[in-house]
Amino acid sequence: MELKEFYERFSSDCTAGSAAQVLTRFEKPVERTGRVWYRLSHGGENYALLFTNTVDSTFSDGSVSKANDPGGEWEILSMRVGLCPAWGEEPENWVKVTFDGKGEKTVSSPGPFTTDPIALSAKGGEYLCYEITLRGCVFPYHEEITLSTRMTQDGVTTESRQFPVPVMIGSDRKITKRVGIIGDSITQGCGTEYDSYTHWAAKIAEELPSDVSVWDLGIGYARGYDAATDKGWLARAKTCDEVNVCFGVNDLNRGRTAEELICDLRTIIRSLQAAGCRVTLFTVPPFDQQGSAKENWYAANKVIREELSREADDFFDFAAVLGLPAPDEHRAPFGGHPNAEGCLKAAKAYLARRRG
Repeated sequence: MELKEFYERFSSDCTAGSAAQVLTRFEKPVERTGRVWYRLSHGGENYALLFTNTVDSTFSDGSVSKANDPGGEWEILSMRVGLCPAWGEEPENWVKVTFDGKGEKTVSSPGPFTTDPIALSAKGGEYLCYEITLRGCVFPYHEEITLSTRMTQDGVTTESRQFPVPVMIGSDRKITKRVGIIGDSITQGCGTEYDSYTHWAAKIAEELPSDVSVWDLGIGYARGYDAATDKGWLARAKTCDEVNVCFGVNDLNRGRTAEELICDLRTIIRSLQAAGCRVTLFTVPPFDQQGSAKENWYAANKVIREELSREADDFFDFAAVLGLPAPDEHRAPFGGHPNAEGCLKAAKAYLARRRG
């Protein structure tokens, strides 16, 4: 299926953040089977899965994988999905997933690709169990995925995450609006319990009208300058009608200045708007910053509030909701990666502003 057809027909039906974050580096091909359970938001009659063979964002210090690093050539030996009433259960019926009518696929080109449509009548709250068997040396996986995983290799099953996962669980349900939320691990929900769907993006999605699709594009360790390269990751965000932009913690903690961050945010805003997206800009979240990162945090948020917010279509002062009162606004009482309580507070404040 072509990407154009995928985006015209399918939209996100799961609020778990999912990405191509890290590349494996095996000297010889390995063969393994991985499995993840995704909780569906609304359901649909047909599904399709979106993948990418390119790293979306820089992992850690960049020594392992950097944004836009291409994956190698690897083989999908089989893929199947099934529905379960709860996480961890075995589907009663499995559905074989195909690519251009074939059950196997050799992935050799960087960038995105999709499955064929999958006939799977699902309801909101059900779990889609995804299973892939692959062979290869260099392929992407999501090290910081906030969902429990199972991987079997040479007859041994572990909780390893080292296998490719979809970057979107697409449903063909009828919608009127696509809302994207792009950012780092704070957006992805890394401070909340695995499989809980209590991160702030998920709590926002729960309260939006049922004909609105929400796609969490947050990735652990991500930087604004990764998105500002305007490659595949931001291209996915451009398929949304509205995009919420929340960056800055990793940029500043990794040595970027306030001026550099503002420049990257301006690039992201303008690129999204040029694609027809309505952009809501967030302030940089509190993360108990120290030293120069703390100084740049205050400087960047001052510019965001007073100047850059006017270039976006809307603005949400995320830092004011999750930080302490002055003079300790940079302190994070709910954790640098907000816990479920902090995420609920942030979601309520965001929704109140959106409705007001």
